[in-house]
Amino acid sequence: MNIEKVIQDDRQAKLTVEYTAKEFEGFKRRAAKKISKKTKIHGFRPGKAPYNVVVNHFGKDALLQEAIDIILDNDYAKVLEEAEINPSGVGSLESIESTDPPKFVFMVPLEPEVELGEYHEIRKDYALEPFDETQVEAYITNARRNTASIVPADRPATEGDLVYFTLSGEFLNPEDEEDATITDKTPQQALIPEKDEVDQSEWPFPGFAKELLSIKAGDIKEIQHAYPDDYSDEDYRGKTALFTVDVQSVKALELPELDEEFVQTLGDYESPEDFRQDVEEKLRSQHENEYEESYFEALLNEITDQTKLAYPPQMLEERKDQLLEDIKTRVENQNLDFETYLRLRGTDEAKLIEEDILPAAKKRLERSLIVEALIKEEKIQLDQEKLQKEVQDVMHEVLHSGDYETMQKEMSNENFSRAISMEAVNRTITGQLHERLKLIATGQPIPEEDEPAEILAEDLTEAEQVEDVESTSADEIEDESEVSVIEDSIDAGKEELEEDPEEDIEVVEEK
Repeated sequence: MNIEKVIQDDRQAKLTVEYTAKEFEGFKRRAAKKISKKTKIHGFRPGKAPYNVVVNHFGKDALLQEAIDIILDNDYAKVLEEAEINPSGVGSLESIESTDPPKFVFMVPLEPEVELGEYHEIRKDYALEPFDETQVEAYITNARRNTASIVPADRPATEGDLVYFTLSGEFLNPEDEEDATITDKTPQQALIPEKDEVDQSEWPFPGFAKELLSIKAGDIKEIQHAYPDDYSDEDYRGKTALFTVDVQSVKALELPELDEEFVQTLGDYESPEDFRQDVEEKLRSQHENEYEESYFEALLNEITDQTKLAYPPQMLEERKDQLLEDIKTRVENQNLDFETYLRLRGTDEAKLIEEDILPAAKKRLERSLIVEALIKEEKIQLDQEKLQKEVQDVMHEVLHSGDYETMQKEMSNENFSRAISMEAVNRTITGQLHERLKLIATGQPIPEEDEPAEILAEDLTEAEQVEDVESTSADEIEDESEVSVIEDSIDAGKEELEEDPEEDIEVVEEK
């Protein structure tokens, strides 16, 4: 067997494998014996027909095909070994250049290469803005609004009122008259926000509801608005619109008292003070988490910009297929077929893959490779105390997400435990990496480690979101002792949470 090896720039090995006539003769005789075992030949016991009889009975082409199949099934591992190739995934048969003797061309994906660059030289201030305590009152007010009584208000609209109206709107001086109409006498309702409240997602534009101040039943008001060139909806960018508001009624909200009876409808709270404290803790934590996410996203973007990456196309293809399958599963879970989903988005599968899935798959793959390389380079060790806490947090999220019973039905207890373990390990390692990167970026000294890192860097470094727990494969975790320790924590966490569940505060949207 002669092997010609070429390592390509796209991290694939092109192997051209050529067998000698003598080597192939041995495979053909093995093929003849295999065929004679599977098919009865008159006058011979299974597997005992002579070689020439099998050739005459089935033909040379059938024998050649069976011999090639034997080579591909049984000799591929030997080819990789002789070529000194350590593949990162399953290779593929690119072509068969000849059949007798056979000459094959294989494409084999190799391990990716990641050259991180001088990321220790990156500097980025960690400047968390002070928490805006007015958010607490706004949150509580929204919670009260959610259960408020709606009563007629025979007066002009003020802050906190609901206005019911029909809305017409059109673009002024549109390029195409057919595209001038935005909406035509559409029934609407809007809650006039408090003075400092701003909703950037408000339609038809942010601040629209505040234009309804002092309006009353029977009024008709025209509102002109110029959309900026960078407006989120590209159909509105740079255009000027005229809206006509025809008011039907104005109604007031009678908010419930902030007392023990009210807060107990929102969770296990003994007093309004307990509720307020819990809201503040959660909002402060959310404020910090959002900054952390934006800080490390920007930091990782800088690291990515100076990182050189090379990986085989099979890795991107696999990630693309995973994302597409994930979308299809979610659509199915919403009782919607995939074709209907595509029609609602005004696209087709090929366009969805090209414009949305492939870019997302590429970003996720490259980010995971960089994170893995950073963990290895920084020799991050898995902190057991942080891991146990993370297990509790993941279990708490699953138990309160409404997906707990579904996940248990779809997964065995062992796989469920492993999925929780995987997610907890991912989060813990990623959190530790973030701490290390913050020290580096802010110019602080790096603490010395007592022992060399012994973590599952290759298998456990890609931090997926909690929605990906269901699809995590059990055999992605190789360290069985690690899993068994975590499983004990999962069981303990389940018992604790089921005995004394803590109700999360639901995010209350304005009416």
